[in-house]
Amino acid sequence: MVSYELKPTFDNLKKSILGDYVGRNDGIVNFIKFLDTIDGNIAIALSDNWGNGKTFFVKQVQMVLQSYNESNRDLSDIKNFIGQNLDNYQFKNYLPVYYDAWSNDNDDDPILSIIFRMLESIEDLEDYEVKDQSWWDRLTSGLELISTTFGGPRIKNFFDSIKGENILKEIKKSKEIDEILNKIFEIVLEKQPEGTRIIFFIDELDRCCPNYAVRMLERIKHYFIHEKIVFVLSINEIELQHTIKRHYGNDFNADQYLHRFFNFIVPLPMEDKRKFYETINFESSTVRFKIADIIIRKYNFSLRETIRYLSYLKVALLKKYNTDFHTENLFYFEVLAPFLIGLNIHDSNKFHDFINGANMEPFLKVMEGENVDWYCQVLLDKSNETFKDTETNDKTFVALSDKFEPVYKCLFGKIESNSAHSVKVTDCEIEAVHKKLVMEIVSLKYAYINIDGEKNGID
Repeated sequence: MVSYELKPTFDNLKKSILGDYVGRNDGIVNFIKFLDTIDGNIAIALSDNWGNGKTFFVKQVQMVLQSYNESNRDLSDIKNFIGQNLDNYQFKNYLPVYYDAWSNDNDDDPILSIIFRMLESIEDLEDYEVKDQSWWDRLTSGLELISTTFGGPRIKNFFDSIKGENILKEIKKSKEIDEILNKIFEIVLEKQPEGTRIIFFIDELDRCCPNYAVRMLERIKHYFIHEKIVFVLSINEIELQHTIKRHYGNDFNADQYLHRFFNFIVPLPMEDKRKFYETINFESSTVRFKIADIIIRKYNFSLRETIRYLSYLKVALLKKYNTDFHTENLFYFEVLAPFLIGLNIHDSNKFHDFINGANMEPFLKVMEGENVDWYCQVLLDKSNETFKDTETNDKTFVALSDKFEPVYKCLFGKIESNSAHSVKVTDCEIEAVHKKLVMEIVSLKYAYINIDGEKNGID
């Protein structure tokens, strides 16, 4: 089975931009235009909940910025594609640097770690020793000064560490560090087009240990003050506040702290889930898709939860039924099982309460305001009953709760699974033993069929 989830690899990032997989290309362009309007040293928070694609988004922004660097021919198709929709607008020049704070929070101090990541982002860096020995000597001199002044290894070891493991040591505070860093940035920018700014994308900071997260913020605020430096930190603002409080104490005003640190706190551009559905060919005409869409909306699933949910449905549900499947079975496969799978992802406690017969309210709330006559038609006498509460309807209004409750009690109530207990619903017979079928669906009994291919009339 092909996964719906895309890892932020080079190829996947390119494909996702060229195909606009989640409908965020406009957001990428608008975010870069926003960066272009701002001058001077700034820090921006790109904030959203975990699982909504912040890492993928900032890496896409980084790739688009890299595509506008003249030397990067591997991304010329990205530049051409984006340029077609810009009406001759030309982005400013940036040296984009991506830094995963979480994978580096075992370092004693982030300063050299960030600087080293910047140097790794410079194309053909190692060739400059041959091409421009004077520039190389000035750069390594400044880096060596940082390293020796603040207790780290001599900087010449860094160029070996590009292909090896991290060798950072603890960096001691010094009033000279901002001056040294400014000088290094000036030297680096000499090799970039005129007007270039260095933009650091700091990711996963809210997942770091509290001491490292706070140290990162304070180092950025106090030492990375060059006017050509921009920081974009992708964060879950609420979780980062919790992290800061774990460092300073629960009474500390973490909200005020962050608002003093960031010049702007902006939300992550919303994804277009419909665009994503089209990308993964999730069939929109089926009942299960429409139920899935309801679940995703009602439970406000993140992009990661959406991917997890749809991936689960893809293997859990039979792709096509044999002709001898009864209407109640369609209800189990197309409505009840997709609901249960979504409920389990949303709230496992409510899921267990539901399947143990303790609470049917989650189903009623999900169906509220939806086209229940269609989704739950098995529960209706279609000739003269409706779930639509309207005076103009020529059918008799019935409450969904009244119709669903006997079915729910039959399937999930306190009755032995081998009991002959059943309930008549229009032309269908709901039996207590059918709970086994529903739970087999949710428990992926049919996954091998959907993964292995065509079997038993499944396409």
